[in-house]
Amino acid sequence: MNITYRQGIRNKGFQVTVPTTGAAQTLSLSGLAKAFEGIKFSSTSSAAPGTAVNAMQLRVTLTINNDVVIDDVCAYDLGAAATAGVTSGFPYFIPFPRALTGQDTILLRVTNSSGASQILNAVVFYKNEI
Repeated sequence: MNITYRQGIRNKGFQVTVPTTGAAQTLSLSGLAKAFEGIKFSSTSSAAPGTAVNAMQLRVTLTINNDVVIDDVCAYDLGAAATAGVTSGFPYFIPFPRALTGQDTILLRVTNSSGASQILNAVVFYKNEI
C-alpha cells in the first residue's frame, strides 16, 4: 500500500443503498483529482450489512463527464465476489483511465434484480496529478 501511495494513487469509498427500484449516486472526488484510474465493487445485503451477497443481481452504469465508461455491466464482473471479496491482492481495481479537471460529474447508476434492497460498495481509484 505504501508503494501505491507513493505512486500517487488515492482511493475513495462510496456506499450506495440500492432498493429494488434502482439507484443513482454522484461520486464526488477531491477537486485536486486529475486522473480517474479505476473502480472496484462489492455488495452486501441492506438487512445484514456485514453479509456479502451475490453481486450478479446488480448492474452498473458509470458516466464520467457525459462519457459512458461502463454501460449496464454486472457488478460481479467488476471486482465483486459473491462471498469472499477480491482476493487478487492490493491494489486490485478495474482500470478505466480518464483525465479529470477537478470539476467533474461522475454518476453511478445501479439496477437491482434481486427482489430485496442491497448495498453496493464502490471504491474509486484516482491520482491528483497526471
